[in-house]
Amino acid sequence: MRILELSTFGETCGIATYAESLVGALEARGHEVSVIAPTLRPRVDARGPLVPRIWSHRHASIGEARRLSDRVREFRPDVVHIQHNLRLYNARFLFALTLLCRGAGVPVVITLHGVTGGGFRRRIEYGREMFAMRGASFIVHNEVHARALGSRATVIEHGVPKREKRDLAEAKRALGIDPARPVLVHFGFLAQNKGVEETLRAVAELKRGRFPNIFYWIAGGTFPTNESREYLERLRQLTVELGLEDNVRLSGSFSPDDQVLKELQAGDWIVLNYLSTADQGTSGAARHAMAGGRPIAVSTSSLFDDLREAAHTLRGPLAPALSEILSSPDIADAANRRADAFCEEHSWERVAERHERLFDRVSRGR
Repeated sequence: MRILELSTFGETCGIATYAESLVGALEARGHEVSVIAPTLRPRVDARGPLVPRIWSHRHASIGEARRLSDRVREFRPDVVHIQHNLRLYNARFLFALTLLCRGAGVPVVITLHGVTGGGFRRRIEYGREMFAMRGASFIVHNEVHARALGSRATVIEHGVPKREKRDLAEAKRALGIDPARPVLVHFGFLAQNKGVEETLRAVAELKRGRFPNIFYWIAGGTFPTNESREYLERLRQLTVELGLEDNVRLSGSFSPDDQVLKELQAGDWIVLNYLSTADQGTSGAARHAMAGGRPIAVSTSSLFDDLREAAHTLRGPLAPALSEILSSPDIADAANRRADAFCEEHSWERVAERHERLFDRVSRGR
């Protein structure tokens, strides 16, 4: 099968990471996949293989849609697959592109990574783009979002990388951490809704009590926005105010994938204390973090509902909840066993197979 994939690619972006994993799994199953990406935003560097970059995110023009449709005619795919999130495109671009693809006899399948919600402007923007994409088939990551779209939506859950386990003491020593220190790891972009500030305060409370040598490794970077960089500075200031300079590692930038894996493997627990995520379908960061082979603790945010079986849920005041998991090997072992089973069921190979079946069905129906 020939698949044209439209997505961010080769940059630090959750959707790019998703697309790269999916494309690799589809190619491993023998499919020919061609990737086209948007132009890079300011202060964003490309990584990995070079791909054509045609449209300019939310400012994309109808002319750029025509250029993409020319690529469709040249490549002659069985299906065009679009990874969608607000501000990766705009309504006029999506309307023109889906119309041109239909004119070329090529079906369009769109994976919705974000959903409606948030402020009034966001809901209006989302509604316009959904109207523009009305001729396409949709993939969503959970049943709640599928019910909102009806028969046009197919649920294919987010893939999970293979778990790569390592001796915990060895992993800590590799990062220069005393193996006797309890280590919590955060992974993902730094934003106010990720609960990092609240976790810092809980770590300070634990330091004053039962865990004076606790260590919090924040493996995450900023979005390319002033707001995100200002938030990073607030976190740094708070670290100093709480007296955690020797208990926190906060670089504010993403490490290469192999280094991120080492950082994840060094955590007694990976802690994702998200506060709210009303506009996302699922957590790619949580799934990526599972590669470290360490137990994961998540908040009660609905974002984690579709992987709650694979994680431990933090309930009640945060500091006592963290103290409980750091004190109980049984809780960690149980969470790890559940995560192993979850990762097997939702491997990228199986997710690619589900995409394959859907693509085959829509291409036969054209």
